[in-house]
Amino acid sequence: MKGIANDEHEKKESGGTEVRKTPLGIEKKFDKFGDWLDDSWAVRKATPWLNRYPKSITIFTWLIRIAIGGIFIVSGLSKGIDPWGSYYKMVEYLTAMHIPVNELGNAVLALVFSLFTVEFIIGISLVFGCYRKAAPITGALFMLVMLPLTLWIAITDPVADCGCFGDFIAISNWSTFIKNCLISIGIVWLLKFNTKTRCLISPSIQWMATVVAAAYIVIVGYIGYWQQPTIDFRQYKIGTRLLAADDEPEYDMRYEFVYEKDGEYRIVDEDDELPDESEGWKFVRRDEKEFVSNEHADSVSSSEASDFRIWSENGEEDVTDLLSGYDRQMILLVPDISELSMATSWKINKLYDMSKASDSEFFAVVAGSAKEIEEWRDLSSGQYPIYTADDTSIKELARGNPALVGLEKGRIIWKSSLSALRLNDDDIDDTEISASPVGMTMTGQQALIYLSLLLLSFLAILCIFSSIRYWYGKKGSH
Repeated sequence: MKGIANDEHEKKESGGTEVRKTPLGIEKKFDKFGDWLDDSWAVRKATPWLNRYPKSITIFTWLIRIAIGGIFIVSGLSKGIDPWGSYYKMVEYLTAMHIPVNELGNAVLALVFSLFTVEFIIGISLVFGCYRKAAPITGALFMLVMLPLTLWIAITDPVADCGCFGDFIAISNWSTFIKNCLISIGIVWLLKFNTKTRCLISPSIQWMATVVAAAYIVIVGYIGYWQQPTIDFRQYKIGTRLLAADDEPEYDMRYEFVYEKDGEYRIVDEDDELPDESEGWKFVRRDEKEFVSNEHADSVSSSEASDFRIWSENGEEDVTDLLSGYDRQMILLVPDISELSMATSWKINKLYDMSKASDSEFFAVVAGSAKEIEEWRDLSSGQYPIYTADDTSIKELARGNPALVGLEKGRIIWKSSLSALRLNDDDIDDTEISASPVGMTMTGQQALIYLSLLLLSFLAILCIFSSIRYWYGKKGSH
């Protein structure tokens, strides 16, 4: 009897209208909101149509659940992939609100991680039907904050774009507000009807989905913060040439053959079929033709889209040509030299010595005043050249303060934050650093793919297990 009761309870949880009470203290207020919604003009007008087509409620609920959940997943994942970008955007918001960011310390970073973790969990919960009552309530609370915030952003325009999807998708501030209005309408529907559709993961094990989803997005965020984003949404991807327009063009030699017949001339490329001399065609001459190779043409087009410029220490002379002056280069990027820790000076000086030993160039590109640069040089005893650049360009080239970029003939071959770079007292060949800057055997994209496959596989197992329990319980009840 006890087993049958448990199966019946599971059946009600998985497919019926009864759900477990959530631990949220505001649940009763949302229940009152549901009662008010029943008496609203929109619901009263839609009730006859909904009663006539009861399956439409289930269909619409699933569509809205997947659409809104998918938006939350994409928003949370894009922020988690590039937590530095999310951090910079959060600082922009706080600065526009006249909130002293420097006094908050690591609280801003903790807020960023909390934000994309909550978004991702809400999205996973909606798509898989976990916490059918708590998930819409949490989404509603989230939108109660984001909706007025995005309205203020749309009206005052304090930042160029909201950063809802990081650098993955850039949308205007008014488009963001309209998007949030549509999401809020969908969440209102879910507050009313989400419990009327069955969940893909049983309530008794849905906590597992939440824990694994949270672990997934935190690990992705940790990799993006500690090393580099697993996917680079910016223009300076690995393989890009920072300065190819000033390089000498690479020419290939091609030949053209000229044939003549009855005063008519035909020019034939070396890859084409030659005219048949038995038909009266006579060979006249062979012409040499130079053209720019396709590989170099691609490099030029990529560099034309690049606007990365570096300047002398005093900021008066453009020295960007240095990016094409050596076969191999290692660039130290410091977007905020005032926050540079002295604990990093040993590692930076070590890299400089290693670069000299391997006949590669090492220099720093920083955002800071001449006074700050001079103070850093005196404190760190650095002998490497220091140049300046706009902090936005530095942040876009690589994430971290400081970060490192390896170049080969002006082409980016790797990126890493300095904190992720492993060094010891033994000499390390610079080629080893170029090949694996953080000692990892996989790229960031590979790590993201493997982690995503693990998450999806685990969620699929939970769904299959829940379906088996549901249908077994349904069969046992009969």
